[in-house]
Amino acid sequence: MDIVAFVTSVALAVGSLGAALPKVRLRGTAWTALRDRGLHPDQVRALGGAEIVGGVGVLAGLIWWPVGVVAAAGLLVLMLSATAFHVKHGDFGNPDMRGPALYPAALAVLAAIVLVALFVAN
Repeated sequence: MDIVAFVTSVALAVGSLGAALPKVRLRGTAWTALRDRGLHPDQVRALGGAEIVGGVGVLAGLIWWPVGVVAAAGLLVLMLSATAFHVKHGDFGNPDMRGPALYPAALAVLAAIVLVALFVAN
């Protein structure tokens, strides 16, 4: 497997799992911000669960690349949706929320790179 596909897949999986754990556990600033914006705890846990499934799927894609493609595509859609959510709430203009808003945008870029890398490597 191409080294770029391997490194970006691992980075995407780690980033996705890192974003998921506070949501699943309903802890930290991610949970607080989402709760304050009207999301129900079950919705937040579902988002975290989707991030976990995506991260595990990207890692599984290191063994069988079609699974990685599907997982990376799902994470791309999820992270683009999260970025749109942050845009809707004006987080990019708020210095306190700019970092958390940039995180899903960066993961979306990384997911797109993983998709391209997996296709080129295979």
